[in-house]
Amino acid sequence: MKQRNMAYWAQKLNIIALIMAILIMVLCYVTTNDDKKDTIDIEIKPFSVAHLADGSTEYFFDLTDFDYHYSGIMFYTSHQRVAAYTSGREIYSTANDGGFWSSSVGSGFHFIDINENMHFVAITIAPIYKEVKDQKFTFFIGNSYEMYNNVMAKSMPRFFISVVILILSIGLFVYYMAMYKKQNLDRKLLYLAYFTFFCGVWSINETEASSLLMNNKVVDSLVPYLCLMLVVPPFVKFFDAYLELRSKFITNIIILYSMIQFVVLTALHFLKIREYRQTLVFVQILLFVSGLYLVVGMIFQIIRNQKTKQNEICVVGLSLFLLACIVDFKEYYTHLGDADKIGRYVFFIFVFILGRDLINDANVIIEKGRRAKQLEAFALTDSMTGLFNRNAFESHAKVGSTLDGLVAVVADANGLKKCNDTYGHEAGDEYITTVAQIFGDVYGEYGNCYRTGGDEFCCIIPAGEHINLERLKKQFDAKILKANMDYRYEYDIGVALGYACYDADKDTDFKALVKRADSYMYENKRASKSS
Repeated sequence: MKQRNMAYWAQKLNIIALIMAILIMVLCYVTTNDDKKDTIDIEIKPFSVAHLADGSTEYFFDLTDFDYHYSGIMFYTSHQRVAAYTSGREIYSTANDGGFWSSSVGSGFHFIDINENMHFVAITIAPIYKEVKDQKFTFFIGNSYEMYNNVMAKSMPRFFISVVILILSIGLFVYYMAMYKKQNLDRKLLYLAYFTFFCGVWSINETEASSLLMNNKVVDSLVPYLCLMLVVPPFVKFFDAYLELRSKFITNIIILYSMIQFVVLTALHFLKIREYRQTLVFVQILLFVSGLYLVVGMIFQIIRNQKTKQNEICVVGLSLFLLACIVDFKEYYTHLGDADKIGRYVFFIFVFILGRDLINDANVIIEKGRRAKQLEAFALTDSMTGLFNRNAFESHAKVGSTLDGLVAVVADANGLKKCNDTYGHEAGDEYITTVAQIFGDVYGEYGNCYRTGGDEFCCIIPAGEHINLERLKKQFDAKILKANMDYRYEYDIGVALGYACYDADKDTDFKALVKRADSYMYENKRASKSS
């Protein structure tokens, strides 16, 4: 009942966590998306545009109508070299590229400082790759500080949910590492963690907030390409295992191709033959093929009437996610900046549901394992004394562990039958539990203690335990004497004790060792009766 209540509250907490995450997203969006503008921030059109022979474009701006309230011109470029001039003097430049890492200067916002004394400004933009030569740029003029804050505020909800996705992936990693050895978990959760991690890092680097915060725009632009290439193997491995598609051949082909693609495209990039941005279309095609493989796999499962909980989750979640990706894919090729408008939100909810489902399944496995261990413990434990029972003792005898150095200690309660006959069985049970407790206290620290019969006990002490058996016997006798004096039972507790250490010349096997300890115990019993 207690475990059932824990499972119930764990499920409730999962739902509460999801609701809280959605509320935080909404709150973040509302509190950071203020349409009110305290300062002027408007789009500015160039009065003239010139296309130069080297492939660059020069935009000319007339600033004569703008006073000191306007301190900057802002615009976003992706893989473009930018320079700005006024009166023939350069006032802004991003001529330096990424050196070894890239020929590009990266992607991000540009803030060109202006003042009321500048009447005309020329901005030259040169594409680094032919793939980006048709980019359309939007220019804004206003207070640089306020424009920066406005962009940051609008991007914060996306940045926040991207960070949450990354934190979720780390949580999945931590849970898997904590549980996989204990419960022998399969790797579905690990694949989901990797998949979520790469998507989270990619998502963070795609936000405009990240573009503003990152000082190294080259690294900021390279990381998303790397994540997109690395996301394919865990993506395919996870859904193949989660949906039980059992298409190892196709899965291995996709993964092998993705690894070859990663090596080839990386080599081309660093040899400056074709850089990541120029080969992005191949990565996108592979992502599309991977998604198509999963969709076809789900369709075949539906046709075969293989409806499962996992299938239902993926049909809904993956369909919405792929739809969001199509929308964002269109945005990527039509708008500059953060094109992922809705995908990351859908992705977060989808991954949260997947992770929750996997963790619930893992908890079921853990609960089954716990119950199995509990049943095993019940089967091997004496309910009255808490010591191991006769079944456990017999199992120990069959294990056949090395006998060298093994010690057997046996004990037998004196006069138990007389106690039962005179004072009743409740007194007899009390007698047994008292002896068992003292026996376990003294010898249980060094080995396993068993109740092998009604009033018979045995402790098996493995080799390597450095003990003084005679000292322990005196300690045991002293505790028995103390129990008689302190509790003043109606009866006197008496226990005969014997022990033996394995001797190859005397003991042929485990049972012979215990039998020899028994014989010493009976000698002690006879001696105590005669005295």
